[in-house]
Amino acid sequence: MPDQGRETASPLTAPDVDAIARAFVEARRQARPLDRFPGTLPSTLADAVAVQERALDLCGRRIAGWKVAMIRPDLRAPLASDRLAGPIFADAIHDLPQGGRAEVGVYAGGFAALEAEFVARFARDLVPGPNGFDAAAILAALAGLHAGAEVASSPFAGLNDLGPTAVVCDHGNNAGVVVGPELPDWREPSFLATPSRMRIGGEIAGEGSAASVPGGPLASLVWLAEHLAGRGRHLRAGDVVATGMTTGIHAVQPGMRGRIEFADVAPCDIDVTAFRPAAGG
Repeated sequence: MPDQGRETASPLTAPDVDAIARAFVEARRQARPLDRFPGTLPSTLADAVAVQERALDLCGRRIAGWKVAMIRPDLRAPLASDRLAGPIFADAIHDLPQGGRAEVGVYAGGFAALEAEFVARFARDLVPGPNGFDAAAILAALAGLHAGAEVASSPFAGLNDLGPTAVVCDHGNNAGVVVGPELPDWREPSFLATPSRMRIGGEIAGEGSAASVPGGPLASLVWLAEHLAGRGRHLRAGDVVATGMTTGIHAVQPGMRGRIEFADVAPCDIDVTAFRPAAGG
């Protein structure tokens, strides 16, 4: 991976955690690009989560869901996890229950991408069942699974290049989510075959299905429930969860348009714009 001018050490000190979190929060508030990772790159997910929690304290925005992403295979054992998570804020959820068009913001000069994802919405607070946070407990709390897209964006263009710990530090590289129409038959085993497609500028950028996420969307939700419990958090009624990319990571910039197409529901168009200072938070 490129050096990007960073140092590597662990564990992070409390001042390290605070400095990294403040740098990302301020860059987002000012919609200002960062030319490098702002401090010592965490070498553990625990340190990265500490930065994320500090950033959540500093930014003051209301959390209304979470994104989940896979960690690439060669890093799963060193980091002791196959997935990572980041917050989705209430003011960055774009609801399109009948399909249609949403305008989403990204950080100009930073990292920006659209990802077609299956998005879960919870009907009630998630509590563990007799077997903990298993599929049965998740299904009992879900309101539905939807066609959707994650708006992935960070003020630091090299965030993904530095790997999962960098991504976790900056809100999981999340800048919003599009929640499209509810998908039919989402409780059926055959749901894993439900296809998804992303178009960028009218051209097919990637295709996949619910099975593109290892274990399907439910496996992501089980992992997230356990992960949040370890942080003293839980999924709440009304929360949305972007369960993981299904068609790839599709780079975009302001002025471009994406479209998600999922079987049996109306498509959603996504117009990409640039955040302005104090708008991206």
